[in-house]
Amino acid sequence: MLKQIVLVLALVSFFAAQSFAQDKPEIKKNEEHKHKEHMKKDNKDHDMHHDMDMDDSEEMSSSEAWNKVCPVKGGEVDTEVSTVEYNGINYGFCCPGSDSKFKKNPEKYSKNLNEDGTKFQRSK
Repeated sequence: MLKQIVLVLALVSFFAAQSFAQDKPEIKKNEEHKHKEHMKKDNKDHDMHHDMDMDDSEEMSSSEAWNKVCPVKGGEVDTEVSTVEYNGINYGFCCPGSDSKFKKNPEKYSKNLNEDGTKFQRSK
């Protein structure tokens, strides 16, 4: 009888220790979610402070574009994509990547737009 009681107590202790030692998936997921939300907030705060520290030339890259169509691909300008200043004019682009392509050869791509920046006309 004493052996049975000791065995039952040993099993109960073992399973109790196992349940406390295991990670609770729901708690862990919740903690990861909170961590990700915190990181997003920190990044937004960092970006806000970074934007406040920009000099005038960088500030121009976030200004409103004068053109309505992309000088690289001809699509409608997306206000979320950064602008590039060339010859005192801020050029807007339809998608990310077009801005970096424009920077490599701004003279070529700036000629793809008509005088008021509303029509795409591929230069020859």
